[in-house]
Amino acid sequence: MATTTERSRVKELLAEKNRRRMLGINLYRPMPSQLPFHLSKASERIVTGGVRGGKTSCAVAEFTSAALQTALTAADGTEIPNNYPKRPLLLWVIGFDEKHIARIYKKLFCGGMFKLIKDKATGEWRSWNPSDPADAAREDETKQSPPMIPPEYIAEWAWVNKALRVFGVCRLKNGTEIYAFTSGGQPGKGEAVDVIWIDEDIEIPTHVEEWQSRLSDVRGRLIWSAWPHDGNIAIARMRMRAKEQIDRPNPDVAEFILPFSANPYIPSDEKRKRLEGWAAAGEAVLRSRDRGESSAGLQLVYPGFNVDVHGAPRTSGPDIIEELLLQNNWQVPNDWTRYLAIDPGHANVAAVFGAVPPPGIGNFLVQYDEVFAQRCDANALARMIAEKSKGTTFHAFIIDEHAGRQTVMGGGKRVVEFYREAFERYGLKSRLTDSGFLGGSDNIPSRNMSVRNWLNVREDGTTQFRIIASTCPFTCREFGLYKQTITRDEITDKAIAKDNHCMDALGYMAAHLDPLFDWGGAYVAHQESKTVAPILDAYNKLVEKMTGKKKDNSFHLGPGTAAA
Repeated sequence: MATTTERSRVKELLAEKNRRRMLGINLYRPMPSQLPFHLSKASERIVTGGVRGGKTSCAVAEFTSAALQTALTAADGTEIPNNYPKRPLLLWVIGFDEKHIARIYKKLFCGGMFKLIKDKATGEWRSWNPSDPADAAREDETKQSPPMIPPEYIAEWAWVNKALRVFGVCRLKNGTEIYAFTSGGQPGKGEAVDVIWIDEDIEIPTHVEEWQSRLSDVRGRLIWSAWPHDGNIAIARMRMRAKEQIDRPNPDVAEFILPFSANPYIPSDEKRKRLEGWAAAGEAVLRSRDRGESSAGLQLVYPGFNVDVHGAPRTSGPDIIEELLLQNNWQVPNDWTRYLAIDPGHANVAAVFGAVPPPGIGNFLVQYDEVFAQRCDANALARMIAEKSKGTTFHAFIIDEHAGRQTVMGGGKRVVEFYREAFERYGLKSRLTDSGFLGGSDNIPSRNMSVRNWLNVREDGTTQFRIIASTCPFTCREFGLYKQTITRDEITDKAIAKDNHCMDALGYMAAHLDPLFDWGGAYVAHQESKTVAPILDAYNKLVEKMTGKKKDNSFHLGPGTAAA
């Protein structure tokens, strides 16, 4: 028979078991759409989505799991691995301002993040599911969930404003410390941080780079829960990195999208009404409210760019352009006409390399290389271009006409002269301009329209613009970031002067070549083609078989062309 002491101990253990069972962190069950976020081992995770998609709740649960060193539980009862170090941790949470910090305090330290109901079968409290008719009928039996981090786990507070619940530091009894920062203050330096959670928008996007550097010493992790705000370039770049790594088995950056329509805890009739109302207001509103998609996709200058369509190689299989490049070890054949366009500058400078194949192949501009550099003068750019251009004959160099006309303060020399002298110093010459330059159009809407036309898919399934993505990463990145200004009422055709350096250089090239393509002057023969004929013959036979139309290998050299 158990002694009094033993019975008392059993009661204590049962009470402790019941207390732990009723912790918010132990009652939380992720939705199917949230589970991949919790399972991900990416060092940087972005969770975005529409209204009431569950992005903040899963970020709170993940942050709490790290703070309390407690594993989460999946909906089927299995344990989700806790991948955080088993030691006192240093955690940071970033809010937009002090009001936002107060809201974060409520989510972490107050109850009510979700509703509970007693399970009829087990008699234990669990998450209430209003999409289940049986649960929906018992709504009056629900209660609010307890705090994710309860008071008994807290050792002490350091307040910025206790009355408004704006905290600076929360120290837990297990040794972990949680610091709260506003996004407009100093980014914090010198400390190695285990977990940084950014909630929603931030005031100074450049702080993200400093916050990321705090993670390296301890292999820390960053969580960002947000609706993807248009004006926040930091989250746009992080989302771009996530897209670039989406096929990696173990990505460094991953994005998880939680749609409103995928939230099972919203009653079905309410979900239907909301979705129908948003759809009636337009596709953009529906996408924004349901999936958290901003107007950025509509705001992009080149929304039609897709590396799977315009890149080489294409996922749909090789075409004549890829066959020619592949035969030449992915190098542009010597008989193609090459152009170089530059967007000059000191803070950022870009140059794009383009090549036009013989007209018998079709109207194409293939961007095969690029240079993108920061804090780079004319000499440094010329040196980098020369290193990439050994044995290359260019037809023409093109530069920003407006910037080229400007004079350097105190020197009286135009910018274009510095670049001409630098090109001459490094032996860079073109057949048409020697070491000098043609002026690139400063009509931004017009040259952007030329590029857009090049991106259009033609009747034969090809596009006039092709890009070797592996050698032009900065250009591919800017296609996804280069935007038009948006007002309260409309998206304008005025491009934003940001993330546009490769885009501008490509625009100068497009504006110059577009009219030449119309009358066959973009390609200028300078030596006999030795690589085209065999592949072109095979390609033409394939086209004839598929279309019934006969093609030949004749080259149309329009007025104004000249042989070297």
